[in-house]
Amino acid sequence: MKDRRSTRGTLSILVKGPTDLSAGKSSGRAIPAPCLLASAIMPSVLSHGGISLALLDVTRWLEGIPLAIRVIFISMVPVVELRGAIPVAMAAWGMSWPSAFLWAVLGNMIPIPFILLFLEPVSTWLMKRSRIMERFFSTLFLRTRRKHSRAFERWRDLALCLFVAVPLPGTGAWTGALAAFLFGIPFRRAMLSIFAGVIIAGAVVTSVTYFFQQLPGWLTGLSAAVLALALLVAWWKGRGGNRSEGN
Repeated sequence: MKDRRSTRGTLSILVKGPTDLSAGKSSGRAIPAPCLLASAIMPSVLSHGGISLALLDVTRWLEGIPLAIRVIFISMVPVVELRGAIPVAMAAWGMSWPSAFLWAVLGNMIPIPFILLFLEPVSTWLMKRSRIMERFFSTLFLRTRRKHSRAFERWRDLALCLFVAVPLPGTGAWTGALAAFLFGIPFRRAMLSIFAGVIIAGAVVTSVTYFFQQLPGWLTGLSAAVLALALLVAWWKGRGGNRSEGN
């Protein structure tokens, strides 16, 4: 009768290949699956001195993907966009600044025509079929109109360009496309304004990243912290101003 005790307890995986490459022999022992997972993760954690730095090893998953495709994919992600893609491309992957700028701008612009063309029918279709989507889009549209109506009514295309160009939280090409849709800016004019804003934002982020790369490590960290704090304060003040105007 077969012993069923071997099937109980911790899930195990039988290692069939050689465990000692120098000897070329297989131990044939069963190694618990959690141990295999830990053995794959822990060396990278320990070699970098901490879990936070070990997260940088995520880039290893992308080693088989060309750098240009990586930058394009990151730039297409909302909120992150090129403001996140360019520093990663230049600092983490060693890409030259012209290449990082070019591929990030391209990736940032890819979703924009689809947002401008299909946001209205898609959002209408979803709002009719889901209360959650109805609340989400209603809140999103109302907040965007209330926050930016004054600037867009006065400056229109220029406001859209500057809105995309300033690399602050809550701005960018995705939000600019949403604002262009809500304020009725025609497709061609919206595309030109957003593209100009993306070019300016890309130039700013590339210049700042290149400048930081020339500084010593400690000074780079200090400068980045000061810049992030200044951007956060500016964003918070602008948010407070918009709230007071709304009231």
